[in-house]
Amino acid sequence: MLSSLAYGALLVSALFAALQLQRHAQSLSDAPKATLQAAALSAVFFGIWSLSELISQSDSFAGTDIATLQRLLSNLAYFVALPFIASALWVSAYNRHWQRPAWGRWLIGLFALFELLRRMEHGELYMQVVAIAVSAGMLVAALAPLSKSLRGANLLATINMAAALLLAGPGMLLPNPSFDSNVIYPLLLAGALPLTAIAIKQTVLFHHKA
Repeated sequence: MLSSLAYGALLVSALFAALQLQRHAQSLSDAPKATLQAAALSAVFFGIWSLSELISQSDSFAGTDIATLQRLLSNLAYFVALPFIASALWVSAYNRHWQRPAWGRWLIGLFALFELLRRMEHGELYMQVVAIAVSAGMLVAALAPLSKSLRGANLLATINMAAALLLAGPGMLLPNPSFDSNVIYPLLLAGALPLTAIAIKQTVLFHHKA
């Protein structure tokens, strides 16, 4: 029951983040628009994954097929969406936006890197690398030379995301038996995603108006 509520909260959070980012992207030029749309796509990936988790917990859909799909979508959210949205925060903070083809190549590269390391049986190590790299990348973005309010928003998003990844996620560095990761992890993500979306949106709009 608690797990369903947690993934339900993540679904609502992801949809809210995606809609906010996509709505503000419409009024921007190509490169900043691509940044917001990339972040929105990441949020959509999280939403699809959370929906699959909710479906997999229903007795009506229990079975091998849905379990396989759920695992694929879980990998999509963790190994692709997380680096993608962290990259969006970084490029927006330093105002070094990528064009849409570059985002497409990065997306394909993340898929390829995950598959390569999975085949090399380094999946568990890569989980921790992703957790550290995403947290570090967002921290670098939070330290960018921005206004105090923007730096505060970026830092708040970073702290929440780092807590989700390093303390409760699949690649957590400090395992805690008292944590139920099926509840704590999606709940922390549900808080981190809107904060990250707001930080990206505000930073992009700040540079766009400058």
